[in-house]
This record gives sequence, structure tokens and C-alpha cells, in this order.
Amino acid sequence: MRIRKAHIKDAYRIQALLKKYSAEGELIIRPMGDIFAQIRDFFILDKKGRPAGMIALHVYWEDLGEVRSLIIEKSLRSKGMGEKLLGHAVKEAKLIGIKKIFALTKIPDFFLKYGFKKISRSKLPHKIWRDCFNCPKYPKHCDETAVIYRIRES
Repeated sequence: MRIRKAHIKDAYRIQALLKKYSAEGELIIRPMGDIFAQIRDFFILDKKGRPAGMIALHVYWEDLGEVRSLIIEKSLRSKGMGEKLLGHAVKEAKLIGIKKIFALTKIPDFFLKYGFKKISRSKLPHKIWRDCFNCPKYPKHCDETAVIYRIRES
């Protein structure tokens, strides 16, 4: 398996993965228009030419990005694929000059294991809430934790 940039042809599979795991309450579904508009944000865990997982790195500002849509097919979990995808996103953020990346997650312990720290969602810019408005759990029943990672300069 390898990690690669998403291609246009991956958009429908990206949405299928999002639908599958949003139905289980793990993620927010994204409209196809958003997926196509943000296709350059996505990295694919490629298993024989087929996406078996993904992660996205979305840039919000000159110094801030978000790790989102981290999905690994259940059959591949606990095999280090999440670490590889997250590491790839962090490397990409560093490469393009982002200083901090955050995530809103239901699995904060996974991110904490890799150097992320818990923060209050109120410390994040208001523009990140656009996605939250589409969540049926917003605002009173949100079960996600905000985490942030400061990228070290080398």
C-alpha cells in the first residue's frame, strides 16, 4: 500500500467512504461539490488502485491547517495505516509552511499519541465552524474534541 494525492476519479470513492463512516456517526458527509473543490486536500491510502483510507489537509490561513476526514477501512485498522496517513499530512503541512494543524475528532487519544494537544474549540477561528453547522449534533450535542499540533521548524 502507498499514499498518494487524490485524483478526480477518486472523488466518488471519497464520498462513499465518508457516507459509510458518517452513517456510523464517525464523520460528517460532504457534498460532491465540496469534494471536487477540495480534491487537492486529500491523500489516499491506495490498495491495489483502490482507496482503502484517506486523510485531508485543509489550509485555513497562512499558519493554520486542519487534518480532516481521516478514514481507514476497518480491515486495515491497528496496522499503522493511521499513523502513516497522519504523518503524511504533517509532512505536507511542514512542506508548504503551515505552523499549526488542528483536528476536531472523536478519537483524541490517537492524535495525542502523535504529539497533538487538547485545546478549547473557542480558540479556533470562527471560519472552521462552517462544517459544524452541517452536523446534526451541532451545537448542543457535539462529541468531538479539538486537538492541535505545532509543527517544528527544522
